[in-house]
Amino acid sequence: MHRVFILLGLAAAAFACSDDGSEPDGTSSGPGGSGAGNTGGSGGSGGVPSCPTNATPSETIAITDRGAVEGAVEEDVVVFRGIPYAAPPTGDLRFRPPELPACFDGVRDASAYGSVCPQLAPNGSFVGDEDCLTLNVFRPRTEAAPRAVLFFVHGGGNISGSASNTVVPGVVTYDGSKLAEEHDVVVVTIQYRLGALGFLNQAALDSESADGVSGNYGTLDQVAALEWVKRNIASFGGDPGRVLLFGESAGAVNTCTLLTSPLASGLFHAALMQSGSCRQPAAEVSRVWMDEKVADSSCGGDADPAACLRGLSAQQIITELPGALGVFDVSFSPDGRYGPVVDGVVLPKSPETALADGTFEHVPFVVGANAEELAALITTTVDSDAEYVAAVEAAMAPFGAQATEDALALYPSSAYPSPQDALVALISDQRFLCPSRRIARVASGHGSPVYRYFFRRRADAPMGPKPAQHCIELLYVFGALEEIPGFNPADADVDLATDMRGYWTSLAIGGAPQAEGAPAWPAYDPQLDNTIVFDSPIGVENGIRTAECDFWESLIPPG
Repeated sequence: MHRVFILLGLAAAAFACSDDGSEPDGTSSGPGGSGAGNTGGSGGSGGVPSCPTNATPSETIAITDRGAVEGAVEEDVVVFRGIPYAAPPTGDLRFRPPELPACFDGVRDASAYGSVCPQLAPNGSFVGDEDCLTLNVFRPRTEAAPRAVLFFVHGGGNISGSASNTVVPGVVTYDGSKLAEEHDVVVVTIQYRLGALGFLNQAALDSESADGVSGNYGTLDQVAALEWVKRNIASFGGDPGRVLLFGESAGAVNTCTLLTSPLASGLFHAALMQSGSCRQPAAEVSRVWMDEKVADSSCGGDADPAACLRGLSAQQIITELPGALGVFDVSFSPDGRYGPVVDGVVLPKSPETALADGTFEHVPFVVGANAEELAALITTTVDSDAEYVAAVEAAMAPFGAQATEDALALYPSSAYPSPQDALVALISDQRFLCPSRRIARVASGHGSPVYRYFFRRRADAPMGPKPAQHCIELLYVFGALEEIPGFNPADADVDLATDMRGYWTSLAIGGAPQAEGAPAWPAYDPQLDNTIVFDSPIGVENGIRTAECDFWESLIPPG
């Protein structure tokens, strides 16, 4: 049992919750050629031509606009895995917006997850396949009126992760079965291009786009998956008019991006961010370090870098143009980090700016973070006060000596169980907790409700309580905590998990996170900074870590 929780902690932390073609049937016509669902034509939902099929819908067979897919009954849920929502982005389609997949030949088997997108595994080895733009659907077996949809975007720093990520072997972190069965909803989980394959922006690629922009391919994949839901989810018993967009870590960053991108407008009706930020760099800023990566790659100095990059294998692209997580970077520098960029088309302005000025999708919106986000992500151990001071000085170097002195005064090691805990608190506040306050504040007052949460529960375990670390809340939301072989969670953890699933699904069903039998979750008031705290018991608190967040906001300008 001890080994199980050690594995749980490692799985929840590694690479920010990570794991480990046919021709298109149409052409794109959206911004920069973006969006599989923007394909012109007639005879299908959203203007997408439907593919012919002789299949008959049944409990396990659903008809999509690309053809029929056959899933599998798993207890009280029907699961469809590995459904392509876009063509394999290989060959000439690499570094281009997603396009529609080819029509399916007969009834397509949808019993297994698709390949993970190319990435480096935690041990540094290359894994994945570019033919990875697939999604998975979990729905209850029972017939019912169209059900609300929960659409999940996985995390992993936009360089790793997958929809089939596991907590321990055999237990998929993002398995939507429990949510679907308990709350009569449909759950969709997706995969999207990662790293350089998903977010490389280069002048040579700009010139190929009608809008003169490049990068954001992973974002366009997510838009294409949302468009697939709009066109097809009714065939799985889902309601395309009630879609909750939610994501964790990089998935939360991507959620904020979609919340403020005009390309995703109308494709979802509520949004929820778990442990993410809304600060995205300008394309020209991130291009500086990307240009350096390309210059040092096999394509450095090539007369036609776009053609050269398309000629490399996926493994060469990922290994020669690697990204970074930047765990210790408290300055929010974009260097080395792949992800969405402000290009004026996919993302017209910084998401945080868009939230502040009201140019975002006005839907019910939840944002939150965990108390000890960095507990399992920090690989450096500080065992003494001197080591702690040195670590803080290194982290705070971009802000100068006075800011370093102020940080040490706000986070004295004597106020925490250990110097390591003090370091975890400092960086967790700066990277996750305080950005969640800023996001809630700037998004409020624009006519749509905002809610904020703080996950503080330390899960009971045989070797002592587990920190409220990055990703741990996912085990509660998806129910994986209760599926780990050999581990029996405490009643308090089971109860909290049940309530959290109630909050999440009620946001999708009715537009407000109000779980039956659980404490009321009030809308966010910036004057109160009222935040629901997920602990045992659940409660509402005002002004969580106010002095600390005021400090960080004074150092980092809005962006």
